Amino acid sequence: MSAYLNKLSTLGENLHGSEIRRLFATSMRPGIISFAGGMPDPGSFPAKKVAELLEKLLLDRGDLYLQYGPSSGTTEGIAAAINRMRRRDIITGADEVIMTSGSQQAIDLMTRIFIDPGDMILVEEPTFIGALGTFRNGKARIEGVPMDHNGIIPEELVNILANARKNGYRVKFMYLLPNFQNPTGLTMSVQRRERVLQIAEDYDFLIFEDDPYGELWFTGGLDGVRPIKSLDRNGRVIYTSSFSKIISPGIRLGWIAASSWLIERFDMGKQMLDVCTNPLMQAVAYELCIDGFLDAHIEKLRQIYSSRAQTMLDALTRFMPEGVSWTRPNGGFFIWVTLPEHIDALHMLDKALSHDVVYVIGSAFYAGSGNNNTLRISFCHESEEIIAEGIKRLGDAVKEYLVRN
Repeated sequence: MSAYLNKLSTLGENLHGSEIRRLFATSMRPGIISFAGGMPDPGSFPAKKVAELLEKLLLDRGDLYLQYGPSSGTTEGIAAAINRMRRRDIITGADEVIMTSGSQQAIDLMTRIFIDPGDMILVEEPTFIGALGTFRNGKARIEGVPMDHNGIIPEELVNILANARKNGYRVKFMYLLPNFQNPTGLTMSVQRRERVLQIAEDYDFLIFEDDPYGELWFTGGLDGVRPIKSLDRNGRVIYTSSFSKIISPGIRLGWIAASSWLIERFDMGKQMLDVCTNPLMQAVAYELCIDGFLDAHIEKLRQIYSSRAQTMLDALTRFMPEGVSWTRPNGGFFIWVTLPEHIDALHMLDKALSHDVVYVIGSAFYAGSGNNNTLRISFCHESEEIIAEGIKRLGDAVKEYLVRN
């Protein structure tokens, strides 16, 4: 190893990994119940339908779908993305969309295209750990904006912006997950969406809206989760989503919607990263969209995840001691748990592991020093029976930790 140390770039020496990825090896240990990852239910993957489509596509046009494709995306891939956005009240042209290798690549491209070292990115506090890692690797100045149960607190946002302006910081964009946010599961209210968009206009920064869970609502329909992008009239919002949560993460297929001028910039940046996004998977996504299969499939996913979320919430009520609280999501994959203030979720992790259950510490999701007494648990991957058992184990771990501390 010593032969490499003085060869690394500054970036190579200071790369930030993911706390969730670090836990994956532990969560694969036999007998462990893992609430750590945001992995969709593997039993929900439309494997049979995809297999049928792959055979048809490869037999009909294998020469096309196994070849390099356009770096901005194939006609089919872009049409599939437009199909999903129209169901979210986002109307956009084909020249305003670029396909990506999942929305994580979209976050990377956004950082590359907009951020110079020291530029400021605003984020919800807490926020998606994968975005934080990318922003840190891009040497951005990251500023967390406090939230409540309705999302970003506008008064706090204005105070932070005024302070940034006073200190000469360049605020380039704000990264938001308004629907069933990762990690909290919270949803930003419609009034807050409108207010934050107005603040972005007033202070002249962009909104980077990440919406991977937006179609996975449990109750209420579109009205409460309509994207900020659908309200945008001035190109202020750059929107990203993916097929990872509604088809499967393994197809690695996402997209960005923005002005055509900006899409050209994203395209130039993307050419140097992966040449093109998988043409075959873009064709699969298109076929799933146009015959109505995906709409019906998403309805089934809503039922699956709604039932699992309720099972987890019921188990939390049953097994958690007094002084522990949690969010009640209306969609998505996650619940955010707050422990008594004196409990450190990182220190408690060993106790949880001794009970064969694992979670992600909440402090990993903060731009700065986070609340050490918080943790994220996911209800998306395990069966309802296992969820109930896992929360029982977690409750036992919390009780034992409380007694000893």
